[in-house]
Amino acid sequence: MPIANCIITSDCRESTSNLIELWARESGQSSEHMTINLIVSNRQLGNQYAVTATLFLPSIWSSSDVSLLQLGLAKALATHFKLALSEVHVITSIISPGMVVESGQEIKW
Repeated sequence: MPIANCIITSDCRESTSNLIELWARESGQSSEHMTINLIVSNRQLGNQYAVTATLFLPSIWSSSDVSLLQLGLAKALATHFKLALSEVHVITSIISPGMVVESGQEIKW
C-alpha cells in the first residue's frame, strides 16, 4: 500500500504518461496497490521544489524496497512532469501495523 501525496506547483504540466505505471516500472514493484494523490499548491515559501511528495509505506517493506520505492517515485515524478530530479523532493514515512484504517478496520501486517 504505497501511498504518495504529491504537492505540485501550479506551473507543473503533466505529460500523458501513466504516473502509477511509471512509478511501478522505476521502482521495480507492482502497481496493484499504489496510490498517488496530486495536490496543486497555491503558494510555496522558502526553498522551492516543483514537486514535494510524502510517501507513506507500511513497516513490512525491507530497507532496499523502501529505497527502490522512494527513488522510483522521484524519477517517475520527474519524468511525468518533465522536471530535473533536483526539482523533486520526496519524504518517506514508515507506518506501523494498526496505524491504518481501511473500510472501517484497522490494518495489521
